[in-house]
Amino acid sequence: MPARSGLATPMLPERAPLRQRVPTLGTMSSRPPAGTPRTSVVIPCHDSLRWLPSTLQSVLDQTDRDLEVVLVDDGGSDDLAGFVAGVGDGRVRLVRQDNAGVSAARNRGLDEARGALVLFLDSDDLLLPDALESLVARYDREPDVGLVYGWAAVVDERGVEVSRRRTSDWEGDVWERLITRNVVSLGAAIVPARILRELGGFTVNRDRFAVDVEDWELWLRVADHHRFAVVPQVVLRVRRHASNSTGTGATDTLEAAYRHLIETVFEDQPPHRVALRGAMTARAEMALAWHALQDDHDATQALAYRRSALRHHPAIRSGSEYWRQGAAIRLLQVAGPSLYGRVRGAAGSVRRAAS
Repeated sequence: MPARSGLATPMLPERAPLRQRVPTLGTMSSRPPAGTPRTSVVIPCHDSLRWLPSTLQSVLDQTDRDLEVVLVDDGGSDDLAGFVAGVGDGRVRLVRQDNAGVSAARNRGLDEARGALVLFLDSDDLLLPDALESLVARYDREPDVGLVYGWAAVVDERGVEVSRRRTSDWEGDVWERLITRNVVSLGAAIVPARILRELGGFTVNRDRFAVDVEDWELWLRVADHHRFAVVPQVVLRVRRHASNSTGTGATDTLEAAYRHLIETVFEDQPPHRVALRGAMTARAEMALAWHALQDDHDATQALAYRRSALRHHPAIRSGSEYWRQGAAIRLLQVAGPSLYGRVRGAAGSVRRAAS
């Protein structure tokens, strides 16, 4: 298949007005805080029992124990009820729904959540023991912020870090920076439940995209109205494995999801923000290039995305990532996937030793 040239090609059908694309969550009303847990950790599940036990344990082992866990069984076939019964922890609740996709499951969890703060966690990721303590303490110092986030490390099935950590020091009014790069990892952020309910939760696009970028879209809606705060430490380990939804072969649907996000996020924004569209497009194309490299081992497609990113936003040439990506593409072209993987692993070991 010939390499695609980037995100400029039109592909979207006529869109519904924005107010129709944000789902109404029914019973999402404010709940009194008295007698309720401080934080609700919402975990959508669909045949997740291979990874869920360690994920859930990472939540139950939090130093801040003022929490509940809402597991949302999104129409899976495994015995999630039996697993929860075996856990024997009253902080864990299970709700069920017909299969509707991860965004709808998160929204159902938000509907059920009793905590004043909410953290959405994927069923295969791991919180560090002091994650909630650190995030909640930062929120308490500035309770008018709309989101508090920490850093994330990407690990393999053995728990070994395999890529650069997702770090940022962005705080305050971050919309115009967040449009250029999603620095907030799902699972590394807490958001007041009232804000999530006011915004309508996650946009549900499952019928359009098998892999979506719904978290970035939600963070941008939060940032459009509220300030952010950061905890400058790793609070989350994101596990990469063969069954991840954004693994090999997901590039096409991920490209479509990015294009949809770019088309919608600038609606009703002032001209000085619309001018950032090129920068956001380039950021998405750089992310797609990494995906083509690391998951698909497709140097030709990665190079096409990188070139398109440069056309959309020439300033990316001044950043180190642009040149690192160019070197990675060349390595894959020359060495092939096997040696490329070994070099990546060695580079990761050097970074971990230096950190």
